[in-house]
Amino acid sequence: MADIDTSKINRILIIMMGGIGDMILLTPALAALRKAFLSSTICFLLGPYGAEKVIEGSHLLDKKIMIDRKKHKGAKGKIKLIQELRKEKFCLSISSTGTNPIKSGLLCYLSGIKYRLGENIEGKGFFYNLKVPFNENGHDVESNLSLIQKLGIKAEEKSLYIHRSLEDKNFAQRFFSDLNLKGKIVIGMHPGSGIHQARFRRWPKERFAQLADRIIDSYNASVILFGGTEEISLASEIKAMMKSNPILMTGKTTLNQAAALIEKCSLFISNDSGLMHVACGVNTPTIGIYGPTNYKRLGPYSDSARIIRKELDCSPCYKKEKVKCSQLDCFKFITVEDVLQEVSGLLKKNTKSADKI
Repeated sequence: MADIDTSKINRILIIMMGGIGDMILLTPALAALRKAFLSSTICFLLGPYGAEKVIEGSHLLDKKIMIDRKKHKGAKGKIKLIQELRKEKFCLSISSTGTNPIKSGLLCYLSGIKYRLGENIEGKGFFYNLKVPFNENGHDVESNLSLIQKLGIKAEEKSLYIHRSLEDKNFAQRFFSDLNLKGKIVIGMHPGSGIHQARFRRWPKERFAQLADRIIDSYNASVILFGGTEEISLASEIKAMMKSNPILMTGKTTLNQAAALIEKCSLFISNDSGLMHVACGVNTPTIGIYGPTNYKRLGPYSDSARIIRKELDCSPCYKKEKVKCSQLDCFKFITVEDVLQEVSGLLKKNTKSADKI
């Protein structure tokens, strides 16, 4: 194939079927792509997982096409989607890291996209004409950057990003002011696992309750529980287990309002979830608690983040199917003391507090 003439690329399609965390891990590559194609239209093909909320309202997104489970179901639905994409006359498609190469490659080929860039996962990237190797243990940020490097683009900045509007930031400012949190140690926690409700990603709720109580007692801190509407009952259960009273914001904010609140926290503690990556995206020191999922690919991407996990022969075992066990020893062996040790270290190292934001 002839070398790609990037000067003629004016319409770009990015296929991103993942969730909020996946989108955040794509943002360093996306920012570099936007810088290289300032006048080009960047459109996303997205799944129904809310990933667009990460970049909506920013300069990183011009247009979006959402996969509709009813409209695009079956062979007729796929034909409708191909017709939609053909009308857009895209010059270049980029399938984000981990995307099924056969499905995305064939879709882009049938949609008449001249340049099709993606990972050659298990040698199945035959519908791509611009390919990069797939590194199973490479971090998703670096893997996404490898894709755009195929276009001759290098990222000068690798910071994660999530959009917060002025209204979102004002919301967080009022919240901290109304609750008299300014200048105090405020710890955010996400004991859930996001929209997919993947319970195998969750450290036991009883330990989150114990951890929150210990932090409140030891540091005279306030603890805010975050999460989506599907995790309201989980947060209520944790509150009922506690001696102290956490602040429940589960299901009470938009993603971007939650990001603005997390930005003002002293520390964020979470399972492997989108909100954990949000915390890294707003430069809040973060502790990620990992069990079956691959911490090498999906760990917190920040110098002020720590991963807590146990080195077991069977972990990580999750590869887009059910985990290999039901007892989840990889989580059960992680103690409250393990997490408190990292909390102490990060709070000593970082002096971030609400009055400095």
